[in-house]
Amino acid sequence: MEDLFLKLGKKAGSKLRKGRWVWNSLTGTEAEGLAAEYEAGSELAAGFDGDNELDGDERTRTFLVNIQGRLEGRLTNKERRWRILSICADSPGAFALPGGFLYVTRSLLELCEYNEDELACVIGHEMGHVVHGHAMERITNQLLTSAAAQAARLPAGLLSQWIMNTGVNLLFSAYSQDQEFQADEFGARLAAASGYDPRGAIRALERFRKIEPENGQPLAEYFSTHPPSVDRIERLQRLIRVRD
Repeated sequence: MEDLFLKLGKKAGSKLRKGRWVWNSLTGTEAEGLAAEYEAGSELAAGFDGDNELDGDERTRTFLVNIQGRLEGRLTNKERRWRILSICADSPGAFALPGGFLYVTRSLLELCEYNEDELACVIGHEMGHVVHGHAMERITNQLLTSAAAQAARLPAGLLSQWIMNTGVNLLFSAYSQDQEFQADEFGARLAAASGYDPRGAIRALERFRKIEPENGQPLAEYFSTHPPSVDRIERLQRLIRVRD
């Protein structure tokens, strides 16, 4: 998973140097902002797709698209476009690019044993990061607040290298705990509204607990940036009790 983010980060650095979308995303209308976000995500996704092995299993593709479609159908904003792909990677994981480009690894599907309720909550969680602007925010905020200061001091070549490294770092960087909790709640609520069991989120997190840092698994660094699963599970249990 770390190699995947490294490649994506390098693509981000290249695109962030050139894109005008960042200004439109901050200064345009809502429609222009969505279009700018989609442009940013589309460029990153195109580079990522070309550099990584996509899962070619048509049954997996259909399985994921069906879940995405049910979740998407319950979203209020119908202007967003969504795309979901499975990638071949040894470590279980899922992530979202700005603009609605979603990825899950084949190993995550296997970890969850292709359970629709669990995966709907995971996918809904990643949708939450997009809908609430978390995916776009960590790119624009870090780029605008840091690049301007560095530009005044660094020669062009060093600046380009710095921005490329920033692309790597921001994709490794954690969402805040509040953002993770917000995405958890969004995913569970969206899954429930789409006819899935929101308890799937808890079951998925229970699976993730087995591969958290103390167990020395490959995703240790990735999951160390998330709030502890036990805290997320407790919050979701409270949410579901209130809902029931």
